[in-house]
Amino acid sequence: MDEPGKEPGLVRQEARTCPVCGTKFRGAADSEFCPVCILRGAAEAESAATPDPGIEYVADGAQEVDGGAQIQQFENYELMLDEDGRPVELGRGAMGITYKAFDLDLHCLVTLKVIGEKYLHNESARLRFLREARAAARVRHSNVASVLHLGRTGQNYFYAMEFVEGETLQSLIRRSGRLEVKLALEIVTQVAAGLAAIHKQKLVHRDIKPSNIMVSVEEDGSVTAKIIDLGLAKPVTDAPADAVISTSGAFAGTPEFASPEQFAGVGVDTRSDLYSLGVVLWEMLTGQAPFRGTSGEVMYKHQRAPLPLDLLEAAPQPVVALLQVLLEKDPVRRLQNPAELLSVIPLVKDAIESGRRLMKTLRVFVSSTGDVKKERYLADRVMRSIAAEFNLPVSASSSTVLRLAEENGMSENGAPKTEPDNESPLVLCPYFLDHQKPGMEVGYPRTIPNTGEFDLVISILWSRLGNLLALALRMPDGSVPASGTSSRGSIGSRG
Repeated sequence: MDEPGKEPGLVRQEARTCPVCGTKFRGAADSEFCPVCILRGAAEAESAATPDPGIEYVADGAQEVDGGAQIQQFENYELMLDEDGRPVELGRGAMGITYKAFDLDLHCLVTLKVIGEKYLHNESARLRFLREARAAARVRHSNVASVLHLGRTGQNYFYAMEFVEGETLQSLIRRSGRLEVKLALEIVTQVAAGLAAIHKQKLVHRDIKPSNIMVSVEEDGSVTAKIIDLGLAKPVTDAPADAVISTSGAFAGTPEFASPEQFAGVGVDTRSDLYSLGVVLWEMLTGQAPFRGTSGEVMYKHQRAPLPLDLLEAAPQPVVALLQVLLEKDPVRRLQNPAELLSVIPLVKDAIESGRRLMKTLRVFVSSTGDVKKERYLADRVMRSIAAEFNLPVSASSSTVLRLAEENGMSENGAPKTEPDNESPLVLCPYFLDHQKPGMEVGYPRTIPNTGEFDLVISILWSRLGNLLALALRMPDGSVPASGTSSRGSIGSRG
């Protein structure tokens, strides 16, 4: 029975000290063991469960209601206490506080996020908190911490998440100074996989940073990385407006890791998260973010200042090239989604092992069909004239769609190079769609690329006649092209 004057479900019990392990906890008077002892007894082991190292404890960790009384239990989740009897606080975010807690039913640790006190009587904020929990619950992936339960105790909304062992990437960087390239790329790979799952649910995270990534390094050197907080996640612009979590028009994110478009207040998509992940990779390799200073200074630098590449002197060139693409200020010039990043990372690793360089690509889309031989020859001459004007190599491939290309080892005239061209950070890459054999090669595109994502479009006007297109080929809007020529000529180009 609830005591008179107390809200239903509100548990206020005196703290007791466990006679077995000395842990302070709150529980029923007839409870024989504390939560720590329950964990031990389940395995009949004597492995002590002590407070996490490196956690900073604060006196006001628990929620206060009814004149200062503290809630220590939320439904079947009980807050874990430190040696001084205070709740173990794991972090504070835009909407609430996260605690280390114990599931009394399942006998396992969880992370409990409780809405902040200042939002308890703000209906709009509470709705945003609920939407945050529901958005996070839609994502199920091994590299994203899972939401397990959404509940309410009294006036307090909370949700329980998977408890992730290990430490934050922020803690690991501070402890190590800088990470080895192999480890950094593995963490980026796993975070990108998590972002792909978030992107699949049409969500944008908007706050990818080291403190929102948990890492666990095993004795054999293997590592697990997980995104642990979707507190600022929001639907992409084509999702229902009522699903938006954050306050409209307000900056959301952490300045040191935010993308230029976040500062500009325009709509963001998954490319913004890739920019933030690029900043995280930079910090893993150097021990610091590329831009520092006041919030105003950091905002200006992200939007206007060139990258301080001199800080990357110790990093392999392929990694530097990857960072340059991820940290492009124009989203169109970045990798376009997590899947592209996942496809590029093996290329980066291979280039490091082989000692070859990677170059950013200037992509050229040639709109014509395969039967326009003379015009194709002229287009080729135009590209090589541009390459000569700016002293750029031309890729031997006719189907490069990625923002990074491996040095092909050939000079502009087709002769083998005697040494790498260290003065050429860019390579001109033509894209001839009709040079591909429909359905015969792995990775053959089933949609015509959006020319707005290319740096240069050469439009060749010709008749509506052309070679046969694959039956599954579609325009960017999903329509069926009338012919190779008319379809290519009708696609818009970047200015």
